[in-house]
Amino acid sequence: MSRGVLLFGFNSPKVDYVSMASYTARRINNFLKLPVTLVTDEESTENYYEFEDFEKIIKIDSNKDNIFRDDIWINKGRYMAYELSPYDETILLDVDYMVNSDRLLKIFDLLEDYVCHESMCHLMKPEITQENLSDFSFPILWATVIGFKKTQKAKQLFDCMKMVQENYAHYGHLYTFSVDTYRNDYSLTIAHRIVNGHISDKKNILPWNLIHIGLKTKLYVERKSKYNTKYTIVFDQWKNNKLKKEYINIADTDFHVINKEVFLELM
Repeated sequence: MSRGVLLFGFNSPKVDYVSMASYTARRINNFLKLPVTLVTDEESTENYYEFEDFEKIIKIDSNKDNIFRDDIWINKGRYMAYELSPYDETILLDVDYMVNSDRLLKIFDLLEDYVCHESMCHLMKPEITQENLSDFSFPILWATVIGFKKTQKAKQLFDCMKMVQENYAHYGHLYTFSVDTYRNDYSLTIAHRIVNGHISDKKNILPWNLIHIGLKTKLYVERKSKYNTKYTIVFDQWKNNKLKKEYINIADTDFHVINKEVFLELM
């Protein structure tokens, strides 16, 4: 039975996602000892010649009609992961996920059909423990890490994600969330509920938190698997906006870097 990691990486005018994918692949090779396949497009690879970090490159036509923070965000088409993956058991991973341990290997012990994160935490804001689909809805699932087998139920999940993407305005109206920017997290959340009869089945949920490193947190490398963080906040707004800095060391623990500029600096 084959196992591997699947990455989707499409360059935007502001961010070199293919280089990020290459960096992430090297960390996967080091910590997980798994082969990595990259899904990208022709345009993203025109001036990129070093693909030795990947076992396989799959080029598809990318959808560039999604905008996030004034940049093109090519994140549509993630539902194709089931059909594109060359592996029997796959870890589908965002390229800005910092593999910093071998913990993701536990996914294979938990897999029946698919698994993903529901609970999360912000490293420097521990009071934030969850995000809901809307103010009147349920917690979202995170598409940052998805483990899946080539089973019928897993196929149904990705087929439903395609349906949600193609009818995103309808589901935004139904669940009262903004449709200005397409999010795979939302499609995954809705698809998961559909394939489980609108009941959240905990057997598909990873039993540990997804750790986010937020936009205002800087990261500094201390050694291969240890980082120093610096988080700057404003307090006493009525007294000249004084700044407060907080520091945490993070070691031998995976985390998701939300700020792409910070990730690129780490590289």
